[in-house]
Amino acid sequence: MTGTGGMVPAGDSFEPVPPELQSVLLRYSRLLLEHSLLRAAGPGTAGEPRPPRSEVLSGQRPGVFVTLRHQGKLRGCVGSITGEEPLVQAIRRRSLDAAFRDRRFPPLRAEELGFLSIEHSLLSPLEDVEEPEAIRIGEHGVVMTVEGARALFLPEVALQHDWDLDKTLASLSLKAGLPEDAWRREDARFQVFRTQHYGEEI
Repeated sequence: MTGTGGMVPAGDSFEPVPPELQSVLLRYSRLLLEHSLLRAAGPGTAGEPRPPRSEVLSGQRPGVFVTLRHQGKLRGCVGSITGEEPLVQAIRRRSLDAAFRDRRFPPLRAEELGFLSIEHSLLSPLEDVEEPEAIRIGEHGVVMTVEGARALFLPEVALQHDWDLDKTLASLSLKAGLPEDAWRREDARFQVFRTQHYGEEI
C-alpha cells in the first residue's frame, strides 16, 4: 500500500502530509470500512480502529474528499470543500460516507473490499477567479455556481477523462443539473483550489 500524489504548494492553509503518514491514513480508512462491514455482519466485532496520532496531523483542518474505486471504476466519492473538523476526523467521516452514503451507488459490500482502492484529496482554500480562462486543467479543482446550483470537480477528474477546459466546464454544468452551456452565463461564478492527492496502489 503506497501513497502517491501531488503536494499543495507552500503557503496554503495546511502542511502537506508526508508519505509515511499518507500510508497510515489510507490504512485507517480501510480498517474503518472493514470494521463497519464486519459489524453489519453480526455481533462480536472488535471496537472501531483507533485514529492515528501525529503532531503533523493534529492541527490540520483542510477540506477532505475520499474517493473509492472498484477495479478502477468510481465506487464512491464524498467530501467537504472547507475544513469543518480536524483532518483525521474528517477522513473518518468521509471514508464512511463514500462507502455507505454516496447516493449514486449502493452501500459497499464486503466482497468488494479486495478489489477496492482508496484515495484522499486534501483541499487548499478556495480562490475566486474572474474568468474561466484562469482555470488550469490538471492543477486546479473547480467549483462553479450558477442560478443557485453548485458543482465541483477535483483536479484529477479532467485529467482522467482527457478533457480540455470547455469540456470540463460543460460537464460541470451538467453535474450541477444545468444545460451544458450554463458555464458561459454572465452570472456564472468560479472558484479554484489545489489538492494534495494520494491513494493506494492495488
